[in-house]
Amino acid sequence: MKIIIFDFDGVILDSENSHFIAFNEGLKNLNINISEDEYYSKYISLDDRGVITNVVNDKNISVTNEEINMIIKNKNDYFESRLIDNSKLFPGVEELIIQLSKNFVLSIGSGANRSEIIKTLKNNNIYDYFEIIVSADEVNNPKPNPETYNRVLDNINTDFNINEIIVIEDSPGGIEAAKSAGLKCIAITNTFDNEELCKADIIVSNYEDILKYLTS
Repeated sequence: MKIIIFDFDGVILDSENSHFIAFNEGLKNLNINISEDEYYSKYISLDDRGVITNVVNDKNISVTNEEINMIIKNKNDYFESRLIDNSKLFPGVEELIIQLSKNFVLSIGSGANRSEIIKTLKNNNIYDYFEIIVSADEVNNPKPNPETYNRVLDNINTDFNINEIIVIEDSPGGIEAAKSAGLKCIAITNTFDNEELCKADIIVSNYEDILKYLTS
């Protein structure tokens, strides 16, 4: 392997529950509340617009594009002002990033907003380890569509073979995006169990196993 692409939420940042809380905060004006089961089974792989659009469609609620934009803004404002600083890096991921950066080009392909990614990386002093970051702000079609990972590939400035790239993901939708882009994928069981991650090339439960797999 030459290039490793990390997902962000659920792989680097332990923030999925915080996003769940923030979505419900944003949906308050529509008197909508989604359950944890709904969020994790139906919406977790989507970007903010994908979540809100699918929720209102599933609830048969008619909203304008301006209303969707306001819900997303309220959700993001709440997340960034109230929750992001309480979200921690997963134990072991910082050491993994540092060790892998010695031999690999590291990138991020995420459904999170760029501002959230940059703030977290800089707050934890790991921003400089990543050469390419593609966020939800920069794609038209979020995961499980492969556009996020295809855009990472478009930005790689060194020669590569597609077989020299691997993605680290935590969700079925993320795995689908990686595989649709023709990429190998490691899945970590931070969010889903083995059965739901079965389409990945390898499934691990901790970051030490990822390091062993990639450096052996």
